[in-house]
Amino acid sequence: MSLPESGAQRFMRLVSLLEKKVYFTCLRMMGNREDAEDCAQEALLKAYGAFSTFRGEARFSTWLYTLVMRTCLDALRRRKDDVSLDALREEGYEPVGETAEAYLKLEQEERRAALIAALNTLPADFRAVMVLLDLQGLTCREAARVLDVPEGTVKSRASRARRALYRELSNNRELFADEERHNDERRSRNDL
Repeated sequence: MSLPESGAQRFMRLVSLLEKKVYFTCLRMMGNREDAEDCAQEALLKAYGAFSTFRGEARFSTWLYTLVMRTCLDALRRRKDDVSLDALREEGYEPVGETAEAYLKLEQEERRAALIAALNTLPADFRAVMVLLDLQGLTCREAARVLDVPEGTVKSRASRARRALYRELSNNRELFADEERHNDERRSRNDL
């Protein structure tokens, strides 16, 4: 016979499944490790304190992401400087040798850095939608619940954010081409 699970035990069990996602959501929203760690810790403390109010009307992850996003958005509103990922880029992969594999890994890291930098050019509301939909895999309905906005607003923000990301990333088209190309090869107008 097992003892009934306490509220604290249930909370820890549910959070343990999402802890890394919470941190990476905060990292994508805040742009640096220190702020991400602070926001993740603050959000988890808030969630623990408010766990008794969780009624199960939504999935636990949706409820938790609501607290995480509100914590990050509040922190971004308090922050006076722009979000920057320079520190993350400085920690990027450096190839050891001149093998094709090393160059492919470097290109993959450059792609990732360009995408993260472009994501951080978005206004916080647009970034939140992109993080929830494309990085965390939530549905529009779940993201709307997390952000406490209508589902249409989520769809509109996602569309506008994707257009803005496309414009921002068009400066690095060579990183996002489908076919292989050497550095000195030019593209025809049809490729653009």
